[in-house]
Amino acid sequence: MSGLKEIKVIRKRPEISPNQDQDRESGRSLLETLIRGLVDYPDTVSVTYMVGDKTTVYKVECDQKCLGQVIGCKGKNISGIRAVLSATLARKGIRAIVEIPYFVVEA
Repeated sequence: MSGLKEIKVIRKRPEISPNQDQDRESGRSLLETLIRGLVDYPDTVSVTYMVGDKTTVYKVECDQKCLGQVIGCKGKNISGIRAVLSATLARKGIRAIVEIPYFVVEA
């Protein structure tokens, strides 16, 4: 066992952008553009964001009629939107979460 060598793994941390506020705002405009392209009533779509310690939460507000178009069949639209936004902002060192509205259906 004298031939074994120790291997040290070094991970490079992603560089955090000094313009994180600008990056978050560009993420907001990207998300708003993507969702407005999907729905029938694009004027009702608005996106706001809240900044936490390590995470930015984007909240999407839209008309109740547009919610099905945002979610898509089996959640494929919103999953794709979340993947695009997360990948875009992860390159800049920002963790992103997308929340969509929840409406209670009256029976």
